[in-house]
Amino acid sequence: MLSRFDLQGFRNYSGESFYPSAGLNLIVGDNGSGKTSLLEAIHVLATGRSFRNTRGSGLIREGVSETVLFGEVEGGDRVHRIGMRRKASGIQALRLDGTNAGSMGEVARVFPVQVFHPGTVDLVDGSPGTRRRYLDWGLFHVEPSFAGLHRQFRQALDQRNRLLKKDRPDPRELGVWDGQIVAASDRIDQLRRDWLERLTPVVNRLLEELAPLPPVSLTLESGWPENRYLARLFEEERDRDIARGFTGRGSHRADLRLTTDAGPVRDVFSRGQTKSLAYVLVLAQLELLVSGAGRSCLVLVDDLGSELDAEHRRGVLRMIERLGQQTIFTALAADDDLLAPLEQEIRVFHVEHGTLKTG
Repeated sequence: MLSRFDLQGFRNYSGESFYPSAGLNLIVGDNGSGKTSLLEAIHVLATGRSFRNTRGSGLIREGVSETVLFGEVEGGDRVHRIGMRRKASGIQALRLDGTNAGSMGEVARVFPVQVFHPGTVDLVDGSPGTRRRYLDWGLFHVEPSFAGLHRQFRQALDQRNRLLKKDRPDPRELGVWDGQIVAASDRIDQLRRDWLERLTPVVNRLLEELAPLPPVSLTLESGWPENRYLARLFEEERDRDIARGFTGRGSHRADLRLTTDAGPVRDVFSRGQTKSLAYVLVLAQLELLVSGAGRSCLVLVDDLGSELDAEHRRGVLRMIERLGQQTIFTALAADDDLLAPLEQEIRVFHVEHGTLKTG
């Protein structure tokens, strides 16, 4: 649970402290007041990146050279303290419980955050990379071996790609990295498939509850042809990889296919149905994280009212509340129609020009 959050020099915030409740928190204010920026800053502290499509330089308040973020996260029987100093060029310092954090993964482990926002629909109609990150977020938090395995894969892939860019890469050295990438890809592929087996029935149960919408099949495209051995492909396509300077096969090329009996979701669902499916995909992972793995997660919900009609908005809010997780969501105003589906007490904050007020 996030019990305290401080931000300095972030977008339109010069300096502010935020003390959310353990349950439901509503941030209200006019457009441009700083509602989304507050959620964005929390997400940056937890993951190292914005959920908006923005350059790093856009995060920093005009007239200052850096932004400083700090959070206190209660978990189990202790309080974790997380600090970040960031310039336009990237993260300059990252601290966790008084020591330098080796990676954002260490922070993400103690501070899981999931966000619903206008770009969530990209899970359905966006790039394969968006869907890979979606799958891997769930695996990172429920499968203990995944983080190390994925790190080993990325290191081997980076080494191979550097070697491919040389004039005459040594075939024996390439073979070393080939073996590591193939082994890691096979294991990652299996973990992703196992995760999808658990995820698919939850997605379809929530879809039926929300809409209802027709059942959706979630299948994995591995990043290489299903009927081919990856090790053999690496041998056959080595010259092609050398010519283009990067590795063309492997788990980094995987994609999540979303289909119905009538065809691909992109061709069958309306825009509104696509948004509902995207929100359900995230909700399903959250349910497995909370109910299946016994973990907690901070849920950020930005501008739900502009994305879904009233009926589907109420359904999504009920599902989020049912998870029982600390939630921070934004709206233009604390209107009764928005809050009607919620039974828990809601703490309301008003923001104006980067200044927060309670109640």
